[in-house]
Amino acid sequence: MEMKEFYYENGIRVSLFNLDHRAVPYHFHQSVSDMIYCAKGAINIELPDKHQIYHVPLGEVFQIPSKLKHRFANAMEPGMPSRYVLMQLGEFDIEFVKNNKKMDALLEGATHFDYQQTDVYIENRKQDILALVEQFAANKPEVLDEEELNDVLTALKLFATQGVEARFPENTLESA
Repeated sequence: MEMKEFYYENGIRVSLFNLDHRAVPYHFHQSVSDMIYCAKGAINIELPDKHQIYHVPLGEVFQIPSKLKHRFANAMEPGMPSRYVLMQLGEFDIEFVKNNKKMDALLEGATHFDYQQTDVYIENRKQDILALVEQFAANKPEVLDEEELNDVLTALKLFATQGVEARFPENTLESA
């Protein structure tokens, strides 16, 4: 797994993750939700406390609420990479879960959900996100190659144009 963290200002954090077949460790956030855009391959979002796994294919978005333990895993065949762009709004925090074996056990027999169109909630940050598109297009972050930059620009444009200008609802994923 390769993480490229390149922007965290004004309550917006943007990162890019290239996934091999090592999953991002289980974690949760107290105050931010994770908005992801699958830029290459496919991503599985594992939610052990809900006994659920969501499959996010290439070109699609998904949002995980705060306080929900999760991790991101490559959903492709071994040797095939995946990539996602992550955006978070608000004061960043992260808490890693220590007992990975317990979390893995909770996923045994988990319900798998094929992708269904979901909303992402961007609060009142649409113009800020679009300004980032312009900023990154004019000044490529050094850690990104051209393909990764294009993925970031695509993700941010999608979040801004299709995002719901409201706070993330507390009960999202409850009925899933």
